[in-house]
Amino acid sequence: MKTITTKAGNSLKILKEEAFEDMAEIALKYGQGCNYETGRCVDGYQVDFDVEVTLKTGETEKFHIVFQSLDRSDNMRAYSSSEMSTAAKYGCDADESVKLNNFTGYDEEIIEILQDKAEKLCKEWFDSNIDEENSEE
Repeated sequence: MKTITTKAGNSLKILKEEAFEDMAEIALKYGQGCNYETGRCVDGYQVDFDVEVTLKTGETEKFHIVFQSLDRSDNMRAYSSSEMSTAAKYGCDADESVKLNNFTGYDEEIIEILQDKAEKLCKEWFDSNIDEENSEE
C-alpha cells in the first residue's frame, strides 16, 4: 500500500477501502435556499476506510474512517452531486475521524485526502447510475 506524507510530516496508509452502495440512490437536489429542483445528487452512499497514520514522531495508530453522502435536507450545501462528509457528523459511532484529528493535532490534510477518494467513488457511482435514472422517467 502506498504511503502518503502530509505537509505536517505525518504519513497515511490506506489499508482498506470499501464502498457501500446498497442504500445509495439518485435524489433531487435543490439549490442554495431554493424551493425548486436544480439537479440530481447521491443520497445514501457510504465509503469506509481503514487507515494507519504515523506521526512525524514515529507514533502509529490505526483508524476506521467513514464517509457518507452529504445531507442536503437544509438545501444549503447542494453544490455538487457527490459530496461526502465524515459520518461522525451524522452520529455514526464507527467513524473515528474525531479521534484521528485529535491524534494528528488536526492535520486536516489526511481527512481531505480520504474525502477526495470517497467523493471520486461517489461521483463514479453517480455517473454510472444517472443515465439509468433518467431513462426511467
